[in-house]
Amino acid sequence: MFTTTEWMMLLAIAALGHVMALIWRFAATSEWKLCGRKIYDLSISEEQIRRELKNSLHAPIHAAILGAFLLLGFFANRSLSSFVATALATTLWAEVWHYVSHRAFHLPALHWIHAEHHRSRINSPFTAISFSFTEKLIFDLGLLGPLAVIDHFVSLNIYGVAAWLIGYLVINSFSHANFEIKSRDYNEWSGKVLTTATYHALHHSRYTGNYGLGTRIMDRAFGTEWADYEALYDRINRERRPLRNLREKAAPADAPPVAP
Repeated sequence: MFTTTEWMMLLAIAALGHVMALIWRFAATSEWKLCGRKIYDLSISEEQIRRELKNSLHAPIHAAILGAFLLLGFFANRSLSSFVATALATTLWAEVWHYVSHRAFHLPALHWIHAEHHRSRINSPFTAISFSFTEKLIFDLGLLGPLAVIDHFVSLNIYGVAAWLIGYLVINSFSHANFEIKSRDYNEWSGKVLTTATYHALHHSRYTGNYGLGTRIMDRAFGTEWADYEALYDRINRERRPLRNLREKAAPADAPPVAP
């Protein structure tokens, strides 16, 4: 079975999504200054919150599937170098897998897998953990399966995989907040590569484009980034003017259309 440390790791992964959602919910209802830069100035219904909470009941599947791989003997290396290498490999693969699977889920034949998540056009603190069971299963197996194949040739570290999952749960929670916490000049530096809550909010409200997980790289490479993203980010963060309807845009007239 699992060691005490492994149990603690799995329990942390199982609970973290809900913990982060509750923190953001409390922060928003308490009107913390951190939540002051709202992205969409639109109300979120209690029905949406109840639906998202119901969907979140299977969010701990991350921990269950990772635990299953651990019981099967995968990711047994415990060296520091393997931890670093595994965390890096997981980060790189997750970025690719998320983009590919996310864009595939928007194809008509596969959209039923992802449709439940997109019922939330405006993000709440619980949207980050509101997915269909099928989507969670496919994402986790697609993430861990190739890493298990690599593990047959180069021994990987379970804690490196877990470190990515923990970071993912925290960052994904930020990404689904309906307020922006990054600095006003973020897109002038690291934001040229990394995404923000505004970036993903546009994906939800417009139902397409901005598919990337943590970076803008693949969206830019495949023409799926919304051209007015940076302009809207500046409006929300510099001018402190939130968006007031789902169709609101700020794209130049000659901007190319985003790929589906």
